[in-house]
Amino acid sequence: MNLIERYIFRRVLLLTVATLLVTTAIAMITQVLIHVNLMSSTGQSLMTFLRLAGLLIPSMLVVVTPFALMLGASQTLSTMNGDSELPVIEASGGSRMLTAKPILILAMLMSLASLATSLYAEPWANRNLRNLLVEARTDLLSVAVQSGIFHKLQNNLYVHVADKLAGGSLGGIFLSDERDPATELVYYAKYGAFIESEGKNFLVMSDGELHRKIKADGNVSVIKFATYAFDLSLIGDSQSSAAFYYPKERTTAYLFNPDPNDAIYQRRPQNYYSEINRRFSEWLYPVLFALITIYFLGKAHSHRSEQIWSMIFAAAIGFFLRGLGYFVTDKSGRDVIYMILCYAIPAGGIVTFGSLILTNITFRTPQFLIDGATSLAAFAMRIARPLLVRFRLIDSYGGRSAS
Repeated sequence: MNLIERYIFRRVLLLTVATLLVTTAIAMITQVLIHVNLMSSTGQSLMTFLRLAGLLIPSMLVVVTPFALMLGASQTLSTMNGDSELPVIEASGGSRMLTAKPILILAMLMSLASLATSLYAEPWANRNLRNLLVEARTDLLSVAVQSGIFHKLQNNLYVHVADKLAGGSLGGIFLSDERDPATELVYYAKYGAFIESEGKNFLVMSDGELHRKIKADGNVSVIKFATYAFDLSLIGDSQSSAAFYYPKERTTAYLFNPDPNDAIYQRRPQNYYSEINRRFSEWLYPVLFALITIYFLGKAHSHRSEQIWSMIFAAAIGFFLRGLGYFVTDKSGRDVIYMILCYAIPAGGIVTFGSLILTNITFRTPQFLIDGATSLAAFAMRIARPLLVRFRLIDSYGGRSAS
């Protein structure tokens, strides 16, 4: 790259990385807040919270990378246009590829990083995140066994322990389970203890009764038991066992050759196909978003309104194609047409906007949009002027108030 290309590359890279860090952090915080009650209820350490946040990063990066690149590139090109750098480059004989090349190089690097993240880092992180949450849910019942206190483990699941006995045993256990909308289960046991077996944790209750009530007809059956093992890995989700992984948590190699006895694969094999298509199509979007930004903002614009409209069109087309990509990817496991569209949408967009750039076809904002926006702004100003004058934000002549 020559001096100008390195200059553009450096500016776009800095803005893109800054945007990527901010948006990833915001998205990560929102996801952490979903699990904060579970983690705080079980008394997890700060390191566990940090580990939870770190495991969320790969999936967040894959989602926000194209948008961060578009924001970084559009801000750089808009600033260069406002500072007359783009007009000078064009006046000196520089082609559009002079500005496009550094952005495309960065987009390709980010696409390769997204591909590696989707194929390897993201499933690994999702799998470890599942294990971490299962461990926290297992610890939740341990925390709940405070003498004389009813504790809500999750919706429609409550536990009460009368006493803590010597050696870690429990006395006087009451467990109410109404998670099944058709059945109500109530456990009474004189004694209990936590036991780990084959990588799973159980609450083993002894000398007790199980009251089973069918809600439809009100019939109640009572079963006395000498011992009964309650699987703690089922707390929080009927499918939250660490050995029970969703397609997004499976390795890429496993998706191509799943275990025939896999419960999810037996019930919903289309989810595996959709996940494969997602991992092998998402990496195309950084290049697509870069080309969209270059096409709309890579040329000098003489009018500010035209520059703003170009940014609006670029963002609208980018969001539309990305949303359409999410839609067809979700359905790609059920229909071959959606599977083809899963790859055709980003690839077709790359070919279309790449051709427009190579043929030097310039986008011009339709005049009626510029005129309409100008009229709308003037109308809004006429409506707002009395309020602005009243609150002394502007004077009666339209200038800024001295106060």
